Amino acid sequence: MYADWSSLQDEIQFSETHKSVLHKFPSAVGRDVACSVVKHIALSLSISTADSPSSLENDREVKWTMEVLCFGLCLPLTEHEAIKDCVNVYCEWLSTLMPSPKLCVPKPVIEDPNQYAQNMMYHLLNLFEPRIGSGVDLVKRQAVLCHRVLRTIEAVARESTTLTRDTWETLLKFLLAANDSLLSPPTEKDDTGLSSYDIGDHLCERVLSVLFEIWLLACQKCFPSPSLWKTFRKMCVYWRHHEALVTQWHRVNHALTARVLKILYGSSYPELSLSEEDGAQLVSPEMSADCIIQSWFRFLHILQNPVDLAKSMIISQTPMFHKMALESQAVIDPSHYECLQKLPQIFYKAMRGISIMVNAFLGIAQDVKEENLLTNMSFQHSRQSVLGPSTPPGQRKTSKPMVGITSQLSQKGSKTSNTSVSTKPSSTAPVPQCLPGLLSLDSRLPLAPRRPKCNSILHLFGAWLFDAAFAGVELHQSHTADSKSHRRSTSMTDSRPSSIHDIQTEKNQKADNTCEAGRAEACGILCRIFCAHKTGEKILPVYYSRFYIALYYGLQSDEQHISGQVLSNILFNSCDLLRVDLAGVQILAPSILSALELVLNDLNPKFRVCDQIPIVELRKASVHLLLSMLSLPLHFKDLEIRDILSSEQSSTFFSLKLRIIELLHKALMIETDSTNTQMLLGGLMFMVQDLALCEEAELVTVTQLQQEFPPTESYDAHPSSSHSGTTASIGSSETSYHESSYHCIPNSQDIDTAYGLFAQAISLVCNKLMTSWKSELNTALAAMELLSGMAKVNIRPPNMLMCKRAVKWICDFIVHQCSRPAPFHSRDLHSMIVAAFKCLTLWLVEHSRLLYDKECLHNVLEVVELGISGSKSQNKVSDPPVYKEDKRLMPASMRVKDAAEALLTCIIDQVGAFPPPCGPESLLSLLDEKSLLKYVKGTGLPEHGSPFRYFVLDNSIIVGLLEQPLGNHEDPLPTVTALIRGPFGRHAWTMQLRHSPRNSKIPSSKSILSDPGRPIPMENVGIHHNVKHRYFPESVDKIPHTMADKSIPTLESLINTDNKMRSDLDKMKRMIEQQMQFENQVSNRSRQEAAKKPFPNPETECKLPRLCQEFQTARLFLSHYGFLSLEALKPASSSVPPPLVMLDTSKSGLFSDLEMLDMVPSRDSDTVHVFYVKSGQKSQQEIVFNVSSRGNVQPQFIEFLHSLGWPVDVKRHAGWTGHISTSWKILEQEEMDEDEYQTGTGGSIYDGRQQVLYWADVSSEVAFVIPSIETYNKVMDDKSSDKSQMPPNRSCITLTKPRSLTFESVDKDKVEKGKESPCSPSDTTVVRNRRPGRPTAMIWPDTKIFVIWLENFEDRDNFPAAEMVSLTSTGLEQLTGTVPLSKVPEKDISLIFIHALKNGLFRIHMQGQTGRTTMAIPLVDGMVVSRRCLGTLVRQTAINICRRKRLESELYQPPHVRRKLKIQEIVKNYQMKMDIPEFYTALFQDVPK
Repeated sequence: MYADWSSLQDEIQFSETHKSVLHKFPSAVGRDVACSVVKHIALSLSISTADSPSSLENDREVKWTMEVLCFGLCLPLTEHEAIKDCVNVYCEWLSTLMPSPKLCVPKPVIEDPNQYAQNMMYHLLNLFEPRIGSGVDLVKRQAVLCHRVLRTIEAVARESTTLTRDTWETLLKFLLAANDSLLSPPTEKDDTGLSSYDIGDHLCERVLSVLFEIWLLACQKCFPSPSLWKTFRKMCVYWRHHEALVTQWHRVNHALTARVLKILYGSSYPELSLSEEDGAQLVSPEMSADCIIQSWFRFLHILQNPVDLAKSMIISQTPMFHKMALESQAVIDPSHYECLQKLPQIFYKAMRGISIMVNAFLGIAQDVKEENLLTNMSFQHSRQSVLGPSTPPGQRKTSKPMVGITSQLSQKGSKTSNTSVSTKPSSTAPVPQCLPGLLSLDSRLPLAPRRPKCNSILHLFGAWLFDAAFAGVELHQSHTADSKSHRRSTSMTDSRPSSIHDIQTEKNQKADNTCEAGRAEACGILCRIFCAHKTGEKILPVYYSRFYIALYYGLQSDEQHISGQVLSNILFNSCDLLRVDLAGVQILAPSILSALELVLNDLNPKFRVCDQIPIVELRKASVHLLLSMLSLPLHFKDLEIRDILSSEQSSTFFSLKLRIIELLHKALMIETDSTNTQMLLGGLMFMVQDLALCEEAELVTVTQLQQEFPPTESYDAHPSSSHSGTTASIGSSETSYHESSYHCIPNSQDIDTAYGLFAQAISLVCNKLMTSWKSELNTALAAMELLSGMAKVNIRPPNMLMCKRAVKWICDFIVHQCSRPAPFHSRDLHSMIVAAFKCLTLWLVEHSRLLYDKECLHNVLEVVELGISGSKSQNKVSDPPVYKEDKRLMPASMRVKDAAEALLTCIIDQVGAFPPPCGPESLLSLLDEKSLLKYVKGTGLPEHGSPFRYFVLDNSIIVGLLEQPLGNHEDPLPTVTALIRGPFGRHAWTMQLRHSPRNSKIPSSKSILSDPGRPIPMENVGIHHNVKHRYFPESVDKIPHTMADKSIPTLESLINTDNKMRSDLDKMKRMIEQQMQFENQVSNRSRQEAAKKPFPNPETECKLPRLCQEFQTARLFLSHYGFLSLEALKPASSSVPPPLVMLDTSKSGLFSDLEMLDMVPSRDSDTVHVFYVKSGQKSQQEIVFNVSSRGNVQPQFIEFLHSLGWPVDVKRHAGWTGHISTSWKILEQEEMDEDEYQTGTGGSIYDGRQQVLYWADVSSEVAFVIPSIETYNKVMDDKSSDKSQMPPNRSCITLTKPRSLTFESVDKDKVEKGKESPCSPSDTTVVRNRRPGRPTAMIWPDTKIFVIWLENFEDRDNFPAAEMVSLTSTGLEQLTGTVPLSKVPEKDISLIFIHALKNGLFRIHMQGQTGRTTMAIPLVDGMVVSRRCLGTLVRQTAINICRRKRLESELYQPPHVRRKLKIQEIVKNYQMKMDIPEFYTALFQDVPK
C-alpha cells in the first residue's frame, strides 16, 4: 500500500530544526541569555499584564528571539519559570493562525503566520524531551506545560482557517516527534524511584489522543500524504509497549467503524453505540463517505500486526530499547524490561477492540463504553492473570456490582446494547459470580440478516485473528514451515485474496499461557465469524483449514497443552459450529467431544475458566454443542474421521457413539441447572428414539437379506431373533415377569444399544425425579415428557421389567407429591401430579400387559384411589383397610381428582383395547340416534316424538334407551339399545334378556321358545309290581296295647249288643260293593275308548302360551341394573337432582344439546400448521403457493409430512380435522361432493378442504394442516367482503341445529337433497346465547403452533408469523371469544423451524412461547436431528407444548370435565320434575314406535 512511498521517520527523528544557535555556546551562557530575554518578553504578554503590542517589529528581531526561545525550551527543569515563559510566549504567538490573533503577537508573525508557526512547532519539540535526573515534582510541572502546548495545538488545528498543507504536515510531524520522544523509550523504575522517562507515563494517553484526533481532523481538512501515513505506521511500532496506544487506536477505529456501517448498510443496521469519551464526536458529520472509508482502512492498519503485542522479542526490537539496554549498568536483554510485562494485557485489549469491530460488522448491537469499562474492571480485579475474553455484549448479564458504573451508561434504544441494569432487587436467587458483567447465552442478540459474508470479515481481520489464535502455541511438527518465508504482519500487504500468513513457530518454541486471554479472545472472534455462516455461503478453503487447526489446538484437553480460557471461550462461542453447514467441520468432532467431557463430567472443571463466563453458561454452551453431535454417529456410521496431526491415524463416527451416550448420561446425572437439565432430557429422548429406529431399520434389512440369501450354516442370529416369537406369561402372580422369556435379552448395562439405553435412561430419570427434580416444575414436566415418549419407543425385544419399574416409580412420585405437607401444595405441585397421571396413562395403554401383574395393578389402583379420595385404604399391609363409605373425600385438588378419574376410566375402557375397532380416530362409538333409527321397525313417520327415552344416572350419565329390536323382528326376546353418554364419551350397547346362552347350533332364540313336542311313548315300561298299600306299617301290630288303647271299644263289640246297628252295617257293606263294581265297569269302558283314540290327544294335550311380542325393556333395563328404586327417585337435596332422572324429549332443544355434547371431544385436540419457505420469501402468498406442486419443495419435506401422521378424508373422518365445523362427525353419502383428489402436490392436499394429516393416541389427537393458495384466496375474499376470516369450506364456525332425530331417522326419501356439506348455504346456523358468567363447555386453549420448513435458515427472522395466523383458523376463536386472528401477538405463537443441512441432518430452531412452562421437549432450540425421527420428534414436541399450555392455563378443563358440565346443564334444562307415582306412570306408558 505504501511500498512506493518513502518514510519521513528519519527526517523527523534526526532533524536539526529544533536546535538553537545558543546550543553552540556553553550551557551557562545560553541559560543566562535565555532567562533574561524570555523574562522580558513574557512581561509583554497578555498573561501577566494588559494587552500591549509586541516590541519586535521586523523579521530579524523575531527570528533572533525565537532562537532564544528555542534554547529556553531546552533548559533543565530546574529552570521551570523560564521554560514556562517560553511556552507562554509560543502559545500566545500561535494565535496568529486563529481568526483573531492576540495583540501581543509580533507583526512579522502575523504577516507570515504559517512559516513562523512551523518554526515554533519545531522549537516546541524541545519541551517534550525527557530530562534525565529530574525529580517527580519537576516532571509533573513539565507535564503541565506539555498539556498547555497540546491544548494550543488542538485549538489551532480545529479553529484555524489559514493552515496550509505544509503547516498541516509540520503539525503532524510535530505530533509524531513529540510522541516518539516520549513513548519510544522503555519506561522503568530505578533504585532512586521514578526515572526521568516518567514524563511519558504522565503524557502517554494525552499525547496519543491529540495525535489521533488531529490526524483524523487532518483527514477531513487536508488529507495526509502517503509518506506521512507510512511514517505514522512505522513510528507506531516503537510505541506499542504502551497500553494507551491500543486504546486510542481502537477509539478512532470504533468511531470510524460506526460511520462506515451506516455508509455501507444504512441507518437501520444495528448501531455501534459510542459515548463522547469513546469518540462519538471524533468523526465530523461533514466528513465525506469516501474520506471516512479511506481513513478507516488506514487507521485500521496503523499498528501493523497487533499480534506482535504477544511477543516481547518483537516489541523490544527498537532502537530505543537497544540504546537503553546498552546504557544500562546491568546486562539486560531488551525483551526483559519491566514495561513489557504488560504486553499480555495490551494484547488482550487489542483483541478486545478487534472483537468489538467484528461484532459490529456481524450486526450485534453493543455499547463501546460499557465494553471498555468491563475490560478495565476485569484487570483491576485480577493482576496476576489477564481476564478471559468476552463475547458479544448482547450476551452479557450485568450483576449488582455494576449498578454504580453502568447506571451512567447511555442507552440508545433497541438497537443498542440491552445490558441496562435495574436497581431493583431481583426476585430470583442471584447467580454466584465473582465479577460483574457475566455472560449469558439466553440474552444474546441475533445477528443482522444483512451482515457481510464471512470471507469479507476474514479478509479484513483474518490475518490477525489466525495469528493471534496461535500466540504462544507449540505447534506440531507437521504444522511448522520448513523454510522461513516472508512474515506478513498485516493483511493489506498481501496481494492474495486469502490474506492469511503462514503459521510459523520456532522448532523449540514451548507452549505458554502468558497471552492466553488475548488468544482466547481471538479464538472466540473466529468462532463467532464462522458461526455466522449463512446458508449456501462459501468460505475459502484456506480459511477453513486455518480455523480448524486453530480450534484443534484450542480444544487440547491434555494437562500439558490445555488452555482453560481458550477452551472455555471456544465452547461458549461455538454453539452453532456443528449446525451451520461448515465444510468439513466434522473433523473436529473428536476434539470437541474431548473438550465437552472436561466440562460436562464435572460441575467444577479442573481448568481455569474465563472469569466472565459462569460455569452454568459454559455448561449450557457445551450442552448445545453436545445436542448438535448426538446424531452424528448413527448418521455417518463408519465414515472415517482423519486426524488433523497425522493422516495415517483416523477414527470413525460410530466409535464416538458410546462416548457421546456416556457423556450425555453423566452430564444429566450431575447437572443442577434447570434449563440445562431440560435440554439434556430432550437430547436423551432423541438418542433413545434414534437408536431404536436405527436398530429396527437394520433388523428389517437383515431379515430381508436372510430371506433372499438363506444361510447354509448355522450362526448366532440377532439377539432378539430367538425371542421374537415368545410371549411373556400372562399370569397374575408376582413372579410372572421373572418367568417371562423376555428376560433372555441383551444386557441392560450396554447403553450403546437401544435396549440398554432405554433401561438406563428410565432408571436415571426416575431416580433423579424422586430425589432432585421433584420440586422443580419445568424439570419435572420435562422428565414426564421424556417418560411419555419412552412409553412409545418400540424396543425389540420389549424390556417389560423396566416398564414395570417405570410405572412403579411414577406411582411413587405421585404418592410422594400428594403426601407433601399442605404448605408445599401449590398449582405447580398439582401440575406435576397431573402430568404424572397422564404419563402413567400412556404407559398402561402402550404396555397393557403390565396390568396382568398383581403388584403393578395394585400400585396403579392404589394411586388412583389416592388421587380421587386423597388417601389410601391401607398405608401399610398390616393396617386394616378403610372402606369407601368410611372415607372422607379430600383430594389434593380437583385437577388431581380429575386426572385420577381419567386414568381409572382409561384402565377400564382403553387398556388392552386401544385402538378401538373404529380406529384411533375415535375413542367413542360412531353410532348415534341418527344411525340407529335407520333400522327400527316400520317406515312411516312417527307422530308422537322420538322413540328414544332418555334417563340421567347420578347427574353424570345420559342413557338413551330404544326399545325396538333394530330389525331383528324374528327374534322376540326383550331387547333394548342404549346410547350411553358420559364424561368419557359415547357408547352404544344392545342388550337382550336371554334365558340360555348363545350357541352356534341354535340359530335364534325363537327356536328355544318354540314347542319342543311330546316325548315318544315307550313300550317297555319296566316290571309292574303289585303292592298292597297299608295305612300303617306292619310293625304297628306288634306293639302291645296299653290301657288307653283299650278305652275305645271295637266295632264288633258294639254290634253284638245291638241288632239294628248290625243290619245297618250289612247294608253299608252291600252299597260299597255295588259302587266298586260300577267304578270298575266305568274304568274299563274308558280305557277301551281311550285305546281307540290317537296319541297324544289334541283335546287334552298341554299347549304353550302365545309368545309375548311387546316388552317394556327400558323399565326392565333400569330395574335389572338396580337403577330403578324408590330411593333413586328421591333427591338428596333441593340443588341436586335425584340419582335417576327422566328427560323431556318433547323439547326440541334436547337433541341440539345432545349433538353439542357429542361435539365435546373425549380427549385433547390440537392443531399444527405446516409451512414451506423458499429462500428469500417473506409474503403470505409466496409461502403458501410453494406447496401447490411437488416440484416446488424438497423431497425430504414430503417424507417429513408423511411421518407426522396419516392422511384422512375430512368428510369421512370421525376425529379432529383442524376445524370445529368438520370435526367429530362423518357425513352421509348423499351429503358428500365427489371432488377428485389433487395429485402431485407439495402438501396442499392437506389444507383441510379434502384431507388433513392426522395422528392420535389415547389422550391426544393432532391435525396437521398445510395451508394452500386456495386457503389464502378464500381468506382474501372474506376480507374483501367484510366477513369473518375463515378457511375454505369452513364458514360454519357455529354449530348447526341438528335436524330432528325422528324426522331424519325413518324416511330417507325426505332427506333434503340440496345439502352437500355441513357448511352448505342452505343450513341455517343457530347461535346459542351464552349465559354470562359461565364458561362455555367447549373452551380449551387454542395454542398456535407453526412448523416452518426453511430452505434458507436466515429466513427465520423474516417469517411473517403474525400475518400467517389469518390462514390458521380452527373455528375455536369465535366459540371461545378469544383474541381475533388478526390480533394474535406473535409472541403467543410457537414456531418450530426446520432446516435441512447439506449433510442430511436437520437443524431445529424453536421460537415463541416464553411462558413459565413452555420449554417442551424432546426438541430443543439448536438441536440437530436425523431424518428417521424428525417427524416423531416434531409431533411429540407440538403435543407437549400444547399440554404445557393447558397446564399453565387456569381456565382449562379436561375433556371429561367439560362433558360432565354439559351433561349437568342438560339435566338442568330438560329434567322432568315428577313425583314417584308420576314417574312410574310415565315409565309404564309406551313410546311411539
